[in-house]
Amino acid sequence: MIKKLSIDSFKSVESAEVDLGNISVFIGANGSGKSNVLEGFGLLAAAASGRVDTESLVRRGCRPSGLYRPLFPGSRPDADTVVSADADRASYSASLSSPPRNRQTGWEFRREELKENGQVIVDPEKARRGDPRSGLAALQLAGLPADSDAAVFLKSLEAYSVYTPDTSVLRGWTKDPQVRQPVGLSGGGLACALFELSELRGDGAGRELDAQLRNMLEWIDYTNILDLAPGQGSLQAPADRLDIGIVDRFLRTDEGGPYFLSRDEVSEGALYILFVAVLCLHPDAPQLFALDNADHGLNPLLAKRLVQSMCAWLLERKPPRQVLMTSHNPLILDGLALEDDRIRLFIVDRDNRGTTQVRRFVVTDQHRDMANKGWTLSRMWINGLIGGVPNV
Repeated sequence: MIKKLSIDSFKSVESAEVDLGNISVFIGANGSGKSNVLEGFGLLAAAASGRVDTESLVRRGCRPSGLYRPLFPGSRPDADTVVSADADRASYSASLSSPPRNRQTGWEFRREELKENGQVIVDPEKARRGDPRSGLAALQLAGLPADSDAAVFLKSLEAYSVYTPDTSVLRGWTKDPQVRQPVGLSGGGLACALFELSELRGDGAGRELDAQLRNMLEWIDYTNILDLAPGQGSLQAPADRLDIGIVDRFLRTDEGGPYFLSRDEVSEGALYILFVAVLCLHPDAPQLFALDNADHGLNPLLAKRLVQSMCAWLLERKPPRQVLMTSHNPLILDGLALEDDRIRLFIVDRDNRGTTQVRRFVVTDQHRDMANKGWTLSRMWINGLIGGVPNV
């Protein structure tokens, strides 16, 4: 698991060091830099794979930009971007020079360091030779034992991506621009992923997921994966034969049987919950990922229940998965069991120079006293008592 993430001179982040948990939630005003923190991790993931350019960043869910270096008063516009991550038995850091604005050339590696159990594998002090746009750690990976701490660490970094589901992709109307296994960054392949989840984990997984869905959306009876014959299903859907069917317990066909709501008909909130379940439960989902805008237009209480389920799904796995996520929904905070140190909340603000500041929220005796008086964490947030709210 990644213990620490450090980002210097990337977009609005001049300098940030974040001690991550298994589940790390970032809250703050719009434009405070929450997504920039997730994308700074994406930059590190691209560096670990050996090449950083617009294509490699977009493929990891990062937004393309013409400006990656901070331009705040007092900042150095020519400063290299430095990103690093530390785990228990391995660490990796990269110092990179971004291309000039509006040029699509690759980033240049200035320095790299890869360590395993304190031993230097890629030495930042050694002179670089060859193409400065090619990373040394990715080349070194080819010679490392596959089960070594450094190899497992680098592979988890490389697989990191920022997931941001899109309703048209979840419904199957639009193809996912960034295809992944088991599900794309925008939600593509959801029906197939749910079918695989049921097959790989057995029928009990489907029943467990249905029970969770009923707990969140009372109108749901159960879900099923429909195998469409040619000519059936939505005219907007792609050619794959699998579709998601959700039974609304209040609806019946003319024959009295259950009525299956297809992806076209069902609530987008139900599809989003299924998407999150796949990321948390599918065996082929990444061990490390980010989820931007985790509330995704959900009803506040539904968002709270979903994050509670997410925490259970992620932490019960062996080994537990690790997720970074952003949210603007106050009720998500009330679904976080912050007494568990594996679950952490971070407040993101901008200082008087405009730079992004990230700090961990720690529950104090004052917060406990307020909670005993009926104050929820969500209420504290929207009343400006923990930071991370816009000045409007």
